[in-house]
Amino acid sequence: MRKPGRARPKRSLIRLGRIDPTSLTARLRELHELGCDPELERFPDLGELYLVLQHTQRMTSGLKQPMDHPVNVMGEAAVLRAKLWQYLREEADAGQLRAIEAGRDAGVPWEHFTDALCVASKQGAYQKARRLKAEEVRDDGERRSPAVARAHEDRAVAEERAERARILTQERRFPLAQRVARQILENRAGLVVASWSKYWLEEISDTVDDRISAGERANFTGYVESFVRSVRQLAVERGGSPATTDGARQALELAVEFVSQELSPIPEQVVGSQFGNQSGSGARVRQQGGE
Repeated sequence: MRKPGRARPKRSLIRLGRIDPTSLTARLRELHELGCDPELERFPDLGELYLVLQHTQRMTSGLKQPMDHPVNVMGEAAVLRAKLWQYLREEADAGQLRAIEAGRDAGVPWEHFTDALCVASKQGAYQKARRLKAEEVRDDGERRSPAVARAHEDRAVAEERAERARILTQERRFPLAQRVARQILENRAGLVVASWSKYWLEEISDTVDDRISAGERANFTGYVESFVRSVRQLAVERGGSPATTDGARQALELAVEFVSQELSPIPEQVVGSQFGNQSGSGARVRQQGGE
């Protein structure tokens, strides 16, 4: 009976990544000079990577190993050429994908890419473009397949949609967040802050008056929320109130109420405080005209 085959483990994603090709071509030229390249005077400009590779590959058999020299001239040159060809391949894949995307944005149908991509059909052109996209976006262990490209694109669309929703919601809350922030800043002297609560308080102070774009307003609302979370955590860690005055306690209570109720109206008066106000019976925020 034939044993069931084991599933092949997915290979880790390895890319050459960012390198300085000019420094490598400069080293190639040094090696060809050491190896007495008979056409060294015709060595291409160091920025002409493809021409450099063509020259060094053509002249490799003409190199000589210098006597009593520790460097393996031909061996090191071969390794550098292999690395630069890999770099060129990765750059070519990215460049070809950008060209395809530009053509599609300009309304070019898939069948017009068949010759350029060396495929037989428009479906083949589409699939090749998807594989190029997958190579660009895939994570470690993921295959270079159209399905991976689609999954990443779907995830990017979902993340963009979620970010738009966040900005819309947080910008709507910005006027309330700004008012809360101003009360906190007015009573700053009565606050006990440290570490993260101090950081977020400084962010609020630096940005409270210059929020213009929707994204900036949304982020500011997040600063207020982060400040409240960090100051409450500080109160838990230290086992005491982070406010030393009634005004500071009221400002913090207002901030807590704002954070805990997404679209909570801003009250005119604050009675009681969960940060230790002795004058109230608990953490309650009263609005004008009723509770």
